[in-house]
Amino acid sequence: MTTPYAFYFDATFCSGCKACQAACKDKNNLPLGVLWRRVYEVSGGTWQKNGDAWNNTVFAYNLSVSCNHCVHPKCAGVCPVDAYVVHEDGIVVLDSTKCVGCGYCAWACPYGAPQYNADAGHMTKCDFCIDNLEQGLPPACVAACPLRVLDYGEARTEQAWATPQLKLWETPAETHPYPLPNYSHTQPRLALQPHAAMNTVEQKSVANLEEIQPRSPSAWEEAPLMLFTLLGQMAVGGFWAMLWMFSPLWIIAEYGTTRLRWLPTLLIGFCLGTATLASFAHLGTKKNAWRVLAHLSHSWLSREILLTGLFGLGWLLTSLESLIWHRASVIGLGVTATLGLGLVYSMAQVYRLPAVPVWNTWRTNAGFMVSALLLGHSLMTVLFVFESNIIGIQLSAIQWTMVERGILILLLAQLVLMRKQISQPIHYHIRMGLILSGMVLIAVNISPSTSHALWLTFPIFLIIVLEEGVGRWLFYQSRT
Repeated sequence: MTTPYAFYFDATFCSGCKACQAACKDKNNLPLGVLWRRVYEVSGGTWQKNGDAWNNTVFAYNLSVSCNHCVHPKCAGVCPVDAYVVHEDGIVVLDSTKCVGCGYCAWACPYGAPQYNADAGHMTKCDFCIDNLEQGLPPACVAACPLRVLDYGEARTEQAWATPQLKLWETPAETHPYPLPNYSHTQPRLALQPHAAMNTVEQKSVANLEEIQPRSPSAWEEAPLMLFTLLGQMAVGGFWAMLWMFSPLWIIAEYGTTRLRWLPTLLIGFCLGTATLASFAHLGTKKNAWRVLAHLSHSWLSREILLTGLFGLGWLLTSLESLIWHRASVIGLGVTATLGLGLVYSMAQVYRLPAVPVWNTWRTNAGFMVSALLLGHSLMTVLFVFESNIIGIQLSAIQWTMVERGILILLLAQLVLMRKQISQPIHYHIRMGLILSGMVLIAVNISPSTSHALWLTFPIFLIIVLEEGVGRWLFYQSRT
């Protein structure tokens, strides 16, 4: 069995010249904003007065990091098109001919190794200069290091350094030096000769973060994801609401309900169809979209797309049943509703990534479920009011109270689930104001006794759409 390769780095003598970083960029012809190898400039410490003298705890060190070709590469595990290949020698290679450019691997990697090449429309990453290795040559970064502090070799081979190395694939992430993450479970194949300052308790910071930080997608680039999740959840929640909200109304009505029965169904289909188109628009290489179900065994993104399709199929079949036989089967409706539940759950699981601690919490699952219920029920309430007025049947106070109080409880749940945004306080307060405004309007609208109160449902729906849109934008911004 081939022993895997690993990178070795001696932080005690690195001068921070960045020759390794430049060599990697030059060899692979990387565009502006894409760095496969990054040299972190870490510094910290203070000056303190002690009598007439000044003492200092100032320190600085450098850390050169690329893809660590981990024992358990998260990038390969989450990729929906199974574009990552793990060679026998441990090198993790991305097959760009399969990549759809969704960026999911970049979210999952604790080290920011996969990076999006906007010009090519797909992800890119370090391949350990596998072409050089085949010719008996070292990786470009290793060859360029003037002080020979960067090396490579077999992961179990002892190097000829004087003091023991810190083999990161054998030590828990909590012991890895800053700025390496302390939550990673990937077992990176990187061995370090630690700098003395790595063990200091003084606060540390990366001085050149703006230079080496992976390119963050703009709000416009993430807009399709926001639309997909919000409209997809609205479609599922709308389907659930339709099952219990409209049946009593249609049973009471004695005439002309065929078209009215189709309105909520078509609205659900519109939301789901638009969501699907939005997810397609997000892909960098759309021609590979047919591959997204290739990794159902491991990728939650593959499962999310599958459940989107199955829920859409269930919606279509139950709609055709209603058209032909004027009534959908209970089994068909139940299966479709269950598929919708699976879709919302898989949407949340896509974001439960250890590399993004702010997302990797139960709040993500709870928030997505509440969003589905809130968006779907508020949308169907508007349609519910419209159809009841068209038919001319007065809603019962009990039925109306159930609808309105349900939305009120869901808004309260979103208020409880909100995380305070330190970096975006204005948007956080805007969302809170929208939620409170919606709750006030619902309190006014709690009785169906007057016609103007019934039509307050539309502005309530708009407020909910706005607050959910702001909330979803804050959700994506929290990753950075």
